[in-house]
Amino acid sequence: MAKNKLRKVYVIGDAHGDYYSFSAVLISAGLMDPELNWCGGKATLVQIGDILDRGDSPLEIDRLLDVLALQAKKAGGRVVRLVGNHELEILRKNYFITSLPYFQIEAFRKKLIRGILSGAWQAAYAARNYLFTHAGVCDGLYPVLKEEIGLKKPSLSKIADHINDVFYDAVKNDSYNHEIFNVSRLRGGKDRYGGIFWEDLSSLISEHSYMPYKQVVGHTRTGRIVRSEDGKILAVDVGMEKVFAGKFEYLEFNAEGQPEAVGVEE
Repeated sequence: MAKNKLRKVYVIGDAHGDYYSFSAVLISAGLMDPELNWCGGKATLVQIGDILDRGDSPLEIDRLLDVLALQAKKAGGRVVRLVGNHELEILRKNYFITSLPYFQIEAFRKKLIRGILSGAWQAAYAARNYLFTHAGVCDGLYPVLKEEIGLKKPSLSKIADHINDVFYDAVKNDSYNHEIFNVSRLRGGKDRYGGIFWEDLSSLISEHSYMPYKQVVGHTRTGRIVRSEDGKILAVDVGMEKVFAGKFEYLEFNAEGQPEAVGVEE
């Protein structure tokens, strides 16, 4: 009997306003054609967050993802848009982090809130036995989530759903006090450990003894897709924006569900 093949999942890291690099990766992955239309069929695209800042065209990336999300849905596919720390700080009106002018960022903030409350953006996603967030769930945060869920070992889907529920309530009430919003000392904050938007990759990897699940994260620029020695962490912020001269790569979970780093010829 033939083995059932899974629908492919593609992950693209932090885009940071580089519309042309981001588009090139989408086309190379076979998710978008040169006319900027979805051609990925029933595949899932996960964009790991941080489309804002540094590059010149973050709003163009936002509009492109809006269009692709609608087209993918009609084709039986899906575009998963995760919120990164740059989007989070806009939600919190910490505009020091952004390079966009005030009138644009205020309009984007309102659109972002609508998108989160409608489900178009989210904080976490679970697929292929991996948890996808912008910066990861560290050992310090995992027991907090587990206790709130009320299970000794909650499933990945329950963790993702709970994170999204917490995030939804925070945005709805404009209150960001939960530990998922922590900023660690390593990242210039005051918290002992970072939350899912601000955790640093080095801390996530070194303090990943108790978190039993594999994760895909962005946030910490690596220049190439990195896999931790134990295989539990895949980091996809390759710094694709030109200002960092990063390598063009994306992560592909193939038809057998195995993750592979795929390079893009420039």
